[in-house]
Amino acid sequence: MARYGFAFFDSGARWDSPDAHPTNMRDLSKILENPFDDPTIGYGRLLGFSTDHLQAMIARNESHELDGRIAALTSALTLVEQYATDDETKLGLRMARKQAKDAFRAALPARIAKLAGAVTGKFGADSEEMTECFPKGRTIFSTSTDDKLGTHIGQLKDAMSEYAAQLGTEVMADVTAVQTGWTTVYNKSEESTAKKNASLADKKAARENLQLMLFLDLLKLAEMFPRQPEKLALYMKQSLLEAPSHEEEEPPPTPPGP
Repeated sequence: MARYGFAFFDSGARWDSPDAHPTNMRDLSKILENPFDDPTIGYGRLLGFSTDHLQAMIARNESHELDGRIAALTSALTLVEQYATDDETKLGLRMARKQAKDAFRAALPARIAKLAGAVTGKFGADSEEMTECFPKGRTIFSTSTDDKLGTHIGQLKDAMSEYAAQLGTEVMADVTAVQTGWTTVYNKSEESTAKKNASLADKKAARENLQLMLFLDLLKLAEMFPRQPEKLALYMKQSLLEAPSHEEEEPPPTPPGP
């Protein structure tokens, strides 16, 4: 996949490179080309990128401005899953689900620490409210098994809801996002969805719909962060779409037998 920046879209120039500010007017129509339609992007990489991007939007949606895009991308991924019949696609989905779950758990301690800080700041570290919200401390969120983690997060959400007026809407939105995010990644990781009988045209349409949703997400992020291209990496990791160098190399010849 060709690298691109917000300077010349799809030109190969990076936004921070010396030639990123042309003296001539760029072709505005290029901005409307969907980079996710690149045929060199493998299905597994597209799914891994999409799932990682979905979790990034869920985790960084304090203003709820991305609610619509989160719903649309979730729907697109579900449609792709329904038509997943070949081994490559099913493997890509399994890998994407595991990646999303692992990424969520890796980021969870910091998110729990922020919530604990909010409770401590309002009521004190040794308060009854703190004990009620974190009866087993914070480490339980790191050490708990996947099947028990949802229970601990739900208990935290319920306890904090008792003090919603004191903690404020932003803190409550954060704990709600934690609960929603874990429910999404855990259920998708565990469930076995029945696959529909699909034609090649159906599967092609599902993939194209996913690519379109990713493009609309990109445009939404551009609307949210004009002239801030460095923000894109918080939501989209382009490296996940690019083939590792070893995939592009010719395999070594098989040595002759004895």
